[in-house]
Amino acid sequence: MFARECCVSLRARKRSKGKATSTAPPKEAKLQFDDGLGKPTSSEYTGEAAKEFLKVLAAVAEQIPVPGVGAAVKIATNLIQACDDSHATLERAEELKLRIKTLVTILVHELKGKKAEEIQEKLKQDIKSLEKDLTYIQTKLDEIASQHALLLILFRSFNEDKVRKCVGRLESALESFNLVRQINDTNLLNKLEKQIFSFHESHQKSLEQLQVTMDEVKAILQGRLSTTSPSLQPRSRGTIPANTDIFHGRDATVADLVRTLTAASEGQKRPRVCLLGPGGMGKTCTALAVMSHPDLKKQFSDRSLIWVPCVQATSIPLLLDTLYAALGTSQNTGNALADILSELNASDPLVLLLDNFETPWNVDGRRSETERILRDIERIPHVTLFLTMRSSNAPCNDIQWYSVDLRAIDEDAARRIYTDINTEGSNDPKLPNLLKVVGNMPLAVTLMATVGKVTGLGAEELVKEYKRTGTAMLGQGSDAEHSMDICISLSVDNPAMKKHPEAYELLATLAMLPVGTTYDVLAKWWARNLPNLTGALQVLREACLIERGRSYFFVLPVIQAYILDHSRFPNAVRLSMIESACKFLMHHKSVPGDVSYKENAAALTVEEDNLQAILLEVKVAETNVIEALLVLASHHAATRPRMEVIEHTLKLVRQMKSNQALLGDVLRTYAKMFLNLDRYDEALKHFGLAQEAFVAIQAKERVAECFLDFVEVHHLADPDYDRDQRLAEEAKTSFEELNHTSGVARSLYYLGIVHAQVGRYEEAADFLTRAREMLQNPSDSRYHARCTYFLSLVYFWDREYDNAQEWGKLAEQEYDRYGQYSGDVTRLVAHVEFAKGDYAGALQTLRRCLESCKSYGRPLDIAQTLEMIGRTWSRMGRQADAQSAYVEAMRYYNTTQTQLGEHGMIRCRMYSRMLEDPLLEPTGEERDALDGYYHDV
Repeated sequence: MFARECCVSLRARKRSKGKATSTAPPKEAKLQFDDGLGKPTSSEYTGEAAKEFLKVLAAVAEQIPVPGVGAAVKIATNLIQACDDSHATLERAEELKLRIKTLVTILVHELKGKKAEEIQEKLKQDIKSLEKDLTYIQTKLDEIASQHALLLILFRSFNEDKVRKCVGRLESALESFNLVRQINDTNLLNKLEKQIFSFHESHQKSLEQLQVTMDEVKAILQGRLSTTSPSLQPRSRGTIPANTDIFHGRDATVADLVRTLTAASEGQKRPRVCLLGPGGMGKTCTALAVMSHPDLKKQFSDRSLIWVPCVQATSIPLLLDTLYAALGTSQNTGNALADILSELNASDPLVLLLDNFETPWNVDGRRSETERILRDIERIPHVTLFLTMRSSNAPCNDIQWYSVDLRAIDEDAARRIYTDINTEGSNDPKLPNLLKVVGNMPLAVTLMATVGKVTGLGAEELVKEYKRTGTAMLGQGSDAEHSMDICISLSVDNPAMKKHPEAYELLATLAMLPVGTTYDVLAKWWARNLPNLTGALQVLREACLIERGRSYFFVLPVIQAYILDHSRFPNAVRLSMIESACKFLMHHKSVPGDVSYKENAAALTVEEDNLQAILLEVKVAETNVIEALLVLASHHAATRPRMEVIEHTLKLVRQMKSNQALLGDVLRTYAKMFLNLDRYDEALKHFGLAQEAFVAIQAKERVAECFLDFVEVHHLADPDYDRDQRLAEEAKTSFEELNHTSGVARSLYYLGIVHAQVGRYEEAADFLTRAREMLQNPSDSRYHARCTYFLSLVYFWDREYDNAQEWGKLAEQEYDRYGQYSGDVTRLVAHVEFAKGDYAGALQTLRRCLESCKSYGRPLDIAQTLEMIGRTWSRMGRQADAQSAYVEAMRYYNTTQTQLGEHGMIRCRMYSRMLEDPLLEPTGEERDALDGYYHDV
């Protein structure tokens, strides 16, 4: 963030005839890294290889011109997976798996590459018969797989007999294809697998080469090239979660919604669809079924189907953060809504599913802000807006919604849900009455079935318990809402929960974590005081009160709302969570150069939404909370600058009249956030307020730090040699009086910057070299890397390109080692390559730079990189590509409000005109925009 020196106007710079002293960079010892990844076991290698072969087998089968071959192989692949899943409980599953794999392998091998007329009719009939046999086997294995784990153990012999019959069913197929003697011939099978792999690869190679070439061309303008640094990967859009396997009674609704969402004609405004209904009606499940429907996927790519889990958006900032993350937004102007709208406007036609939109809609006192966000999105014509909302009315009366009111399912579908979960209740004569009592609501039926399975109570006993408990309400609404409340309380108060009181404490803990968390983080931080965490998790899972994702646990929205109700939420848990959040943040507090910096930054990234949700609810100022919030705000400044946390921190600290030191630290962090967002006036203002707070308590070291902060802002926005030198010298004098070596070194660093900006390159290099030699402590690593970078910049300005390139590459290594944003550094290396005439190398470096800039999300850096890409394309004779890059650069420049953004727009317009007329002379305004910006011409 800190170094935008190439873009600073240097009209005041006085060029010196002397050359900067050439200093070779020191040779750095190679660091050895342990990536922490364990070596896969041989069984894991084998399993992955088998999966890969099955994929290839299916691909080859699809090319065989005989109806049924592709379908048979797909069924066989599913059966092999089912056999793998059943292997622990069914001994003959492995035998069945081998026979199926052998059969389809030899079948595909015999038919691959043949024309339809070359295949005998008898064989075609055998293939049809094989498909029927495999379908029969799949039905039987599905019956086994649907059983509860306990039933799989109790009725193991019965299930083994079913598998034995499946093996027998295959015998005739094996005989038809002359495979009986080949079934155990391992060498033959291995040989055939290799031949099929070879056949598939020969057909894929040329296509893959063409695809790679096309992807590289597209990536230049769309910013999708990959990067070797994991920390700089572009933000991907959120994936749509898999729907539940138990989903009945909504087929007609799903089909209707899919037809509506795909009905828009070319050029027309996309549909606006709202799925309404009480809590527990299955709105999310229905919406996910729609999003995964084949007909919808034919019209929209996976990247254009976006799921936004609004349940965690309990405030306007959280709503914007959730939208920002789900869209994979790369732009970051500090105005989250503008960034989101920019991403949507630039996207292909898409479906935006705002799931559980009632959460942000019902934020107390913020309805108008939520309406504005929704209307701004709705105005984008190519966005298909799809809402699920716990309500009977769609939001914003002026939006033309296609509303679907999701009500209870029919009794047959409710029965299927209940018996899928609680198989013992399938013959209960009182079950229809129980389903009627709970209103045939999907979630209510699900919870009631789970209670019945866990407690062993029959339908009649469950009805009695329901009536005894009463009609407690979640809030105003329909009877269905009342039923949902009762269902949840039945789960919360079931016998297992009563026997394990720590389970409710864990449930309350998880309810405060909007994005869920992993078992390890629960054990170490959020639930560290629970005596039996594993037991509590088991009880909650059995009661269907929490869900488990791939690696984390979370609470469903309706249950979360029930638990967080103030009338039943334990205040002790709330206080404990605040304490845990503070401890978590202070434990992971570190600076670049610390051994654990990268690890700590990664941990904060995973939990930051949970930490923010907990601490933004704190209304009373406490020192430990403010210090913890400062850690979180500093993390935001280093990863993606945003204002919500630091603004809340400032509100709290202003309640503490006596703690001027803490107030100054908060104001200084606030100013740095403005600086990172190129809001220089606000940055100067708050650095000044911070210095006033430090002066009031005679904190001389912090006062001196603020002098250097002023120089940092000035050299980017408004460099002035006399003023900036005086500030840096004043800081240096203060640090010398305090015997503060690091402070003196940082003062020398800024003196180097000040001298470089007026063309005193030799003096600048001397200051920077002295500073770099003094910055040897690990805590000084960030400024050590800055000195390395600025030495490269000084040599670049002085046109010593070999030295500039050498120091620039060394700076890149230092920045990467310490986990720091390196967009400026990488762009400087590209500038040097461009100046040396290595346009291909410059373009490759600029691609890496663009990914780094988009990962950080700073529009000015993205724009400057795109501008350089345009210049590079132009030098390479690719005028159309250059024009596209300039247009994209102007889009980002237009989002910045600084003079740098205005000058960038002027330069890009000039370069666009010069593509048609290279001899075009710049206007006076264009010369001003060019003055001091480029040093390669």
